[in-house]
Amino acid sequence: MTFIKLKNFYGFLALTATLAATHSMIFPRWPDPDIISNQKLSRLVENLSSNGHIIKSLPIVNSHSDYKISHTPIISFKIDTNSELKLTNFQVRDRKDLEVSSLVESIKPLQLNNSETLSKQPPFYRSQTSSSGSTFQTCFVSGNSSPFGVGADQLTLAVDQLKSVEKNSGIKRFLGLIPSRRYQCMLITLKSTLPAVESNYLWLDLLKQFQITFS
Repeated sequence: MTFIKLKNFYGFLALTATLAATHSMIFPRWPDPDIISNQKLSRLVENLSSNGHIIKSLPIVNSHSDYKISHTPIISFKIDTNSELKLTNFQVRDRKDLEVSSLVESIKPLQLNNSETLSKQPPFYRSQTSSSGSTFQTCFVSGNSSPFGVGADQLTLAVDQLKSVEKNSGIKRFLGLIPSRRYQCMLITLKSTLPAVESNYLWLDLLKQFQITFS
């Protein structure tokens, strides 16, 4: 390739990257999380049922999308007669917002109060106990050896360790056509009226099932 052709080629790349960057600043992409796989959800329900649980689907709550944070429809299941599982995928624009407290800020049914307790070792989650029962919550990053997190430090690290599987992702990132990382995770919330020890056992068993099914 001659010097002139090389100059024109790199000039074209520079112009394309500039136009793409300008477009992304003027018309920024809203977060767009992946839909939770129906196939994997079915497998999760089968695994829970095989362990003796009775699983019943509940009404789905609509998705939400805005400039900073978007989430898929909230899927809910009744587990036996005493527990309820809620799932939704979140994606954020700014990596610092990938923390559970920020994700549920606008979703009152998924919020915990200030008396929450944080686990000090993997799997990382937060929980609270009241007279009406126990609530557990974490966010799951598929494809990571330590997939559960609560804070931005845990979740962004999990995302940063993932390898992109999108074709030509390196070129697309260079041109500004896709973000360098998609900061998203699956929010998992369990509410249970079981005694504290039993609800904790159910929660930890659920996390194992998620790791088996969605990893």
